[in-house]
Amino acid sequence: MFFLLLSSPAWAGEGLFWIDEHVAVSGDVITFGEIATPRNSEAEQYWSDIKDTELWRAPNAGQRIVLDRARVQERLEVTLGELAEASIIPREIIFQRGRRVLDDDKLERMVRDYIGPKVTSQGERIEFRDFRMPSPIFLENPYEEVEIESVRDPGPGRNSLRFVVRDGHGEVVRRHTGNVFVDVWVTVACAERPLNRGDVIEPGDVRFEEKNLAYIRREVWDGESGPWRIRSSIGQGQPIYKRHLEPVPMVSRGAKVDMVYEGNHLTLVVPGEVLEDGQRGDRIMVRNMQSEKEVRATVESSGRVTTR
Repeated sequence: MFFLLLSSPAWAGEGLFWIDEHVAVSGDVITFGEIATPRNSEAEQYWSDIKDTELWRAPNAGQRIVLDRARVQERLEVTLGELAEASIIPREIIFQRGRRVLDDDKLERMVRDYIGPKVTSQGERIEFRDFRMPSPIFLENPYEEVEIESVRDPGPGRNSLRFVVRDGHGEVVRRHTGNVFVDVWVTVACAERPLNRGDVIEPGDVRFEEKNLAYIRREVWDGESGPWRIRSSIGQGQPIYKRHLEPVPMVSRGAKVDMVYEGNHLTLVVPGEVLEDGQRGDRIMVRNMQSEKEVRATVESSGRVTTR
């Protein structure tokens, strides 16, 4: 069919038809209706007259044909005349035998539907980016379906995926791979100021900020439990990981305590100096400040140790 407008077109430059980038062809001939979509009501006025216009012979089964924009434009001008100018043509079109085709947009929607519910509970805000899809995936018959599988449990960061094509009997006929980066934002405890080794965390030392779990590889402190002391330094604004913390000891190195010597018939109390940190029940080194002798004693409280 040839379609030629003799008068100056009012739609010139507007783009009435959107030409698909990936086309699944089921018949022996590729028609305009298989590659184009009307964009508005004005385009619908021409659609019934041009949708069956034959353009090229269809590829054989398993064959893929790629045409660049110039060749597509040239063919449309021959078959549609001036109406060809109303078509928005991509850089290239890929044709293959099949009943359906899954392009980037469709595959990305599938990925969001697959990963989204699995990571929603991990954060307060979920974002997808840097999709690397095996587009296009052509389905050769009405019975073929695509399932997504993940190499590991979906989560923050780069997620590797498998797109498995199954036939009507559930048998795997093709596999494709792809991946996507998932940002999972959550509010975590961060350092209000630089925190150094040995600092005891006070309420004013902590602020809560939204951070991306994709770049947090360790377990973050909840900001509430404690008391805690800094084990390794933390920069201002950095998340406070559990590995950064250690319990505040009951007695700390350098502290003054009562050293209680307990014998069979005598109990003696002398001043002592703690030489290492300890919790209740720990055996630590303590210096007798009268004799300067160092002995191992058991922590009883923040001001008392015992030895025998």
